[in-house]
Amino acid sequence: MLILNLKSKLRNLNIICNYRKYNVQMKRTILFLLLFYSILAFSQKKEIAENFWKGDFDKTIEIGKKILETEPNDFETILFIAKAENEKGNFKNAIPYLESAKNLMKEDWQKSWTLLETAKNSFGDGNIEDAKKNYNEALKISGTKNSVKELKKFGMLTGLNEFYDNWKIRESKNIIFHFEDKISEQEIERIVKTRQKAFEEINSFFNSNLPKKIDFFVWDLKESFNTVLNTNLGFSNPVFCISHNRLIQTPGHEIAHNVSFWKNNNNLRTKFINEGIGVCFDQQKNDKLQIAQKVYKNNSIDIKEIWKNQTKLGDDILYPIAGAFVDLLVKYDKEKFFQLNENQTYENASKIYESKIDEIIENFTLKLKQ
Repeated sequence: MLILNLKSKLRNLNIICNYRKYNVQMKRTILFLLLFYSILAFSQKKEIAENFWKGDFDKTIEIGKKILETEPNDFETILFIAKAENEKGNFKNAIPYLESAKNLMKEDWQKSWTLLETAKNSFGDGNIEDAKKNYNEALKISGTKNSVKELKKFGMLTGLNEFYDNWKIRESKNIIFHFEDKISEQEIERIVKTRQKAFEEINSFFNSNLPKKIDFFVWDLKESFNTVLNTNLGFSNPVFCISHNRLIQTPGHEIAHNVSFWKNNNNLRTKFINEGIGVCFDQQKNDKLQIAQKVYKNNSIDIKEIWKNQTKLGDDILYPIAGAFVDLLVKYDKEKFFQLNENQTYENASKIYESKIDEIIENFTLKLKQ
């Protein structure tokens, strides 16, 4: 009897030991899984930020949606998706994420970024009063150094900043003009007339649907560098349908950037083709090829290499040659050019024009040499 009791106790002790070993193993497994998923989540969040800042907004959205499958209330991920949709011009897609961010925001930095992105969203979709409201609310909040800097930059880009309070506003069918107050009424009348005409001419070709009128800023400057904006004029931000210009610029260049972008806003742009579009549709009645030939004589370049690798080149060289090349592509095949406008890389051109793109470049280079 004693032996049986002893055996039973040993058996129970063995069960307890095995249970404890199993329990320890389970704890280790759980800790390992928690650590693994924490590292995975950190890695994904790092990846989403990296992709956003390098401009890969599609990848940002893709990664963000994966994170939200397991962390549906992660504020930073939600904000990154909203920011990426805004940057692509998909303003309606951004709205659900902005609403989620509003419901989750608690700290000032969260409120600052959310209100800024909401202002961007409203402005991009043409709801200017809502944009002003959210912009002014954001100004009242002590955000981060970066959010405050970004807010000021957006205000100066869009005209929401009080700096523009005394500027003259004129509106045509497709453009809202903002003129520095020193510009004469005669100049204002000339610019309004020529730019509206340029818009109509350019869009008769592209047939684009812009989400709002172009905000067209005209600075009373003759030189290129703008000390207030700390950049050269002119430039455009077509996502928000905005152009900043000097008094002396071609009527269509910046307008062409806005119109061509909205042919299909889900696009990929290269400087060579994009600036070529600006020059090709600048509404100057000049011989683009002849101008490019004069430039090429003193600056022979490898067009394929510059296009393919986005090689840096002075605007005085790049613009006329790119403009003449785009003019050639437009005349060669309009529908193929529209496809190229959506994805302006050399690699895409190789698919669109098949093996002929190298031949087109070669023949164009021969023309430049004439």
